Amino acid sequence: MSVQQQVSRSGECIASLLERYAHGERTGLGIGPVATGFHPLDELLGGGLLPHELVLLGGQPAVGKTLTALQWARHMAEERSVIFACFEHDEGALLGRLLTQEVTQNRPDLDVSAQVHARQAIRQLTLGIRGVDELIDSTPIVRDALNSLYARAPGLRLIRASGIHSSISAFSQIAAEHLDAGGVLFIDYLQKVPVHSATSLAERVYMATEGLKEIATSQDITVVALASADASGIGQNRLRMEHLRGSDALAHEADVAMILNEKWRATSPRHVDFDITQLEAARRKIVLSVEKNRRGESGLHLEFEKDFENFRLVPGGDFVKEALVDD
Repeated sequence: MSVQQQVSRSGECIASLLERYAHGERTGLGIGPVATGFHPLDELLGGGLLPHELVLLGGQPAVGKTLTALQWARHMAEERSVIFACFEHDEGALLGRLLTQEVTQNRPDLDVSAQVHARQAIRQLTLGIRGVDELIDSTPIVRDALNSLYARAPGLRLIRASGIHSSISAFSQIAAEHLDAGGVLFIDYLQKVPVHSATSLAERVYMATEGLKEIATSQDITVVALASADASGIGQNRLRMEHLRGSDALAHEADVAMILNEKWRATSPRHVDFDITQLEAARRKIVLSVEKNRRGESGLHLEFEKDFENFRLVPGGDFVKEALVDD
């Protein structure tokens, strides 16, 4: 056992800790935050997400949780080791979404026709209908996206998770093998992590949440877990933490908790009920609310333009100026 591990287990008095700082000894990991690539979210979070944190991203079905997390993962993979494990989609489907995002990120000036053509070509690739060489020769836009993704995020590891085999211990082993200190593990989504000893959904979510938090702290990584709404949350105009499955455990263990909502539904009716222009503008946006933040401000709401055709949100957003439902 190292001296640092011994100190960690036995604790340390303030005088000793301050003395080590005074002598220039490093007491932390020496690893700063990793940015999501979304602004002003990164500024609000002090530069991004930190090792040892369990970060929660919740929302209604089809609100954009997976595509948002994929964008974060792609951006983080430029400087950190990253794993994206998904219970809903296989590796090919995730790659297709990443490539589509990459096309649009590289060429925001593309017209709709060119975007449709690129998406069709990428889909043919991930379905095995066309090979990479053929695609590179025939579709320069996709070729550039392939080169860009390979050059900037070649180590981003995609995993099709299993409701039988992808247990906490399995994720712990995968993280230990493939993530360096400061790396990021994405779980899409938390409520599907199997805990075979659990006798209820609430117990399973509680144990899975505790297990993921332990992985983050023991392996010096960040864990980002997506979370779905429970029955009480489906159809809510504005989803809150209490509407997520296993919300008690999630609220207790999460260091940062964010919720995605459709802006037109989450905005107070006084702003949109009698203004068609404002309503239409709201329909094109997603609200990301920082519901919990152990190291900074919470209760703040950001908005981002939807680009769901290209499996993404426009990463440059703004603070929401209107009041939301229940505020």
